[in-house]
Amino acid sequence: MQRLQGKVAGRTAPTAARRLAAVGLPRPAPCQRLRRAGPAGAAARGLPAPAAPQPRRPAPPARGPVAGAAAAVKQGGGGGGGGGEEGGNGLLISGALLALWAGLMGYVFFLAPNQTPTIDAFIVQKLVGLKQEDPYQVNTVFAALFNAMGIYPLIYAALLIPAARSNNKARGGPLNPFRGPGAGRAAPLLPAWPFVTASVFLGAYALIPYMALWSPKEPPQQLPPPKEELEGWNRLYMRGAETAVLPGLLAAGAAFYLFQAATAGGQAWYDYMRLFDQSRLVHATSIDFALCTLLAPFWMANDAEGRNWEQRGTLLPVLSVLPLLGPSLYLLLRPKTDTSAP
Repeated sequence: MQRLQGKVAGRTAPTAARRLAAVGLPRPAPCQRLRRAGPAGAAARGLPAPAAPQPRRPAPPARGPVAGAAAAVKQGGGGGGGGGEEGGNGLLISGALLALWAGLMGYVFFLAPNQTPTIDAFIVQKLVGLKQEDPYQVNTVFAALFNAMGIYPLIYAALLIPAARSNNKARGGPLNPFRGPGAGRAAPLLPAWPFVTASVFLGAYALIPYMALWSPKEPPQQLPPPKEELEGWNRLYMRGAETAVLPGLLAAGAAFYLFQAATAGGQAWYDYMRLFDQSRLVHATSIDFALCTLLAPFWMANDAEGRNWEQRGTLLPVLSVLPLLGPSLYLLLRPKTDTSAP
């Protein structure tokens, strides 16, 4: 029976070819003839049977909401062009952040209230200790806010370095600021530390451009960072952030300044609101604090996913809604590098 099927299948293709030639049509290609004859015809000719098409594997799902947002930024964000829906989303996120930053700069410098420029300069000198002999007392609420803004840059330094290292790279060239002995090799164009350093003086106004141009690192950064990355005097802060001491100090300072503002009293809050309507310093600093608070949850989640923190599904949402104190406590609770190992 099998021999009969092979003969029938073997004769099917030549018969069809002769019929096509009779009506003036070209003979089918060998692969088409073999495919039409089927596996039985291929076996009759001593040829291997045509392979069945392999099904396409579905794309692996994203690890989480932060991974999905990071993938969108990677496809179309500051690191390079992307395509499709994710690329458009990445460009939209980057464009929105840059537009937000430009709008904030224009508002602070041209539209924010500026009725007390002399008092603003005096308040800064008083808060940094240059006018201690003067009996004038700075508003308690704003003093707590001003000092709290000294903690946020330290928090962002621990969140962005190294967890948010950017994937943006370029070859060494005449316009490459990193050109030197290693010219011609890939060099990062967007390190986080200049923006973090500038945030000590400018707060979120210095961090937003980095966030807009940031592209997730590929392959992902190893977290917690290996002990070798924490060696050297220039990594001293990173090493301290991987212990419980520095995050504990940040959390204590955050709790103190929040308590100071919360217990300042109704009159102090009334005076603060009046300063907010008159002083550019108070106005811009208050907006800065709000921006740092709103942007922190994303970078906390990004760091928590990289460190595979088991409590990120339960504790992280709670910490994300606590201004200043929440990010400080996260740095205290997150998995850390074992710096005590030899």
